[in-house]
Amino acid sequence: MKNKINLLITLSLPLLILSCSAKPITRSQPTVQAPNQANSHRIPQGNRPNLGQVISSPAPKNERVIPPKTPNPPAPVVRQTPKHGQSYFNTKFKLPNSIKETSGLIKLDGKLWTFNDSGGRATLYQIDERNGRIVKTINISNAKNKDWEDIAYDDNYVYIGDFGNNLGNRRDLRVYKIPRASLRTQKSVRAEVIYFHYNDQKVFTSRSKQHNHDCEAMIAHNGKLYLFSKNWQNKQTSLYELSSQAGKQIAKRISTFNIQGMVTAASINQELDILLLTTYSPLLNVNVWAFTNYHGNNFFNANKKRLNFASPLQGQVEGITFTNNYSAYLSSEAFSKYIFSFDASLYELNFSGEFE
Repeated sequence: MKNKINLLITLSLPLLILSCSAKPITRSQPTVQAPNQANSHRIPQGNRPNLGQVISSPAPKNERVIPPKTPNPPAPVVRQTPKHGQSYFNTKFKLPNSIKETSGLIKLDGKLWTFNDSGGRATLYQIDERNGRIVKTINISNAKNKDWEDIAYDDNYVYIGDFGNNLGNRRDLRVYKIPRASLRTQKSVRAEVIYFHYNDQKVFTSRSKQHNHDCEAMIAHNGKLYLFSKNWQNKQTSLYELSSQAGKQIAKRISTFNIQGMVTAASINQELDILLLTTYSPLLNVNVWAFTNYHGNNFFNANKKRLNFASPLQGQVEGITFTNNYSAYLSSEAFSKYIFSFDASLYELNFSGEFE
């Protein structure tokens, strides 16, 4: 028994010595540091509480934190006032789904007209300028909408261009011609047809977006039709002259201009002699070019400038029409691809600051 006690004492002695030599555990008191010390934990200026403000403690773990309700931010103001040397666009309204593929656009006799492009119905749609609602439709009874792209008019007729040609292989390019008066009185009308081909197109094999014989822009001027090509390869545009008479015709190339984009629409103000062309870039940046002081059909030798937008416009703009001397409407189709997504919309463009 004595030996067992001695053994127990022998084993316990080192532990006792170790515990006696350790520092005593004390509860430290908080220290107050001077406010100017570099290591002080100061509340950032923007986060300091006001007097009387209650600072909430962090929520316990596993407890759902419900953020406080905040009011919705105000809607952005899109209407702008023109300044010298600049042009402005304002979003007027979104277009209804039935014309989300809007392409050509004209304002004629106080009425606004558009249509859908490839695969749509062979129908013109009249739009209420106040809200975008469709108020009337006119069917072109003998037409097919293979790829309608632009619309133009003169004193007596309205012209609808079925000349979209993404693949570059079409041999059935045409323009439908209807009486201008039919827009006021008819719900269905039969069109005359202008069949044509380009005088400089020699290759008709399918080359999707790898050619220079697509077209989406047209005007009527001095008894003729003028087409502006959409050159996929070199981002230029060629001007073609076409007879406005029904039957088989040849579109004759007049000149070419390095417009640095893809042309999608055209409109002309006959009183001021101003031609507008819309373009877009691969990143869907929209531009509008103005051609002024031209003589006859020599548009590309006129004074020309790209309008200086006060803020950038992006989208798939497909139509343009003058509404006044230095203002126009732009229409864009619905578009969604990769990171881009746009609603079909109508915009007001005011470029008086660049000309008045």
